[in-house]
Amino acid sequence: MMPYAKKPAFETFRAHLIVHGKPLLEKDIVPIQAQVVAHLDTIREILVQKSKRHGEKTKLVEITTSWVGLDANPKDAISLLKRSWPGGLFEDVDGQYWIGEIDESIQLEFAARFPADRYLTGRVLVTF
Repeated sequence: MMPYAKKPAFETFRAHLIVHGKPLLEKDIVPIQAQVVAHLDTIREILVQKSKRHGEKTKLVEITTSWVGLDANPKDAISLLKRSWPGGLFEDVDGQYWIGEIDESIQLEFAARFPADRYLTGRVLVTF
C-alpha cells in the first residue's frame, strides 16, 4: 500500500527514485495512467478533465480535475483524497504520496518504485 508522507519525506523519496532509477517505459505507463483516471472517476466529488504524460521526471503523469462536490472546502477535499487514495492502485510496489493545498487548488503527488529500478511519478491537480 502506498502510504501518505509529509512533503519533505515525499520529496526525498521521489528524488531518490529519479536519481537512482529510470522512468517506466511508455508502454507500461499507459495502462497505469488509465487505472488512475478510472480510480478518480469513482470519486463522485471529482470530475477528471484531462490526463497527459510529461517528459518531466517529477511528474511523468499529470491529471487535471475539478471539484464538483457541494462544499468547495479544500480541507474536505484533502480529507476525501487521503481516504480514497490510492485505492487498489500501486499495491505491489513501493511508493508514497503527498496531498496539500497549493494556491487555490489541491495537489496530490505520487511516486512509485517498480521492478528493474523503474519509477513512475505523477500529479493530480484538483481545482475549485
